[in-house]
Amino acid sequence: MADLAKLVILEESVILNLAGNPNFVQEFPFLSGMLNNIPTGGTAGSGCSRCNRTAARRINAINGVKQSFLSMGAEKKQRLKQLLNTEKIRLRLVAGGKVMEYTF
Repeated sequence: MADLAKLVILEESVILNLAGNPNFVQEFPFLSGMLNNIPTGGTAGSGCSRCNRTAARRINAINGVKQSFLSMGAEKKQRLKQLLNTEKIRLRLVAGGKVMEYTF
């Protein structure tokens, strides 16, 4: 068996990879359909370049998934660690204009 990683940081790219893996989607249903619901950059002339609404929607969607991971029970968090082959998981969540860091 491979050695455990000490820490996995659940950032956007990791979350998007998890959402694309059917095993993780089955285990964590809130990932279902996430890839279809996360807005991408769009094409020229779409969205608002000044305030970048698309980016704001993307950040809100990712933060929602991060919040779902945080609100899971201890057993589900342990299962996530097992599936990711790690001892600890860290994520950063923007809440109220502040960046909060959580490790479990």
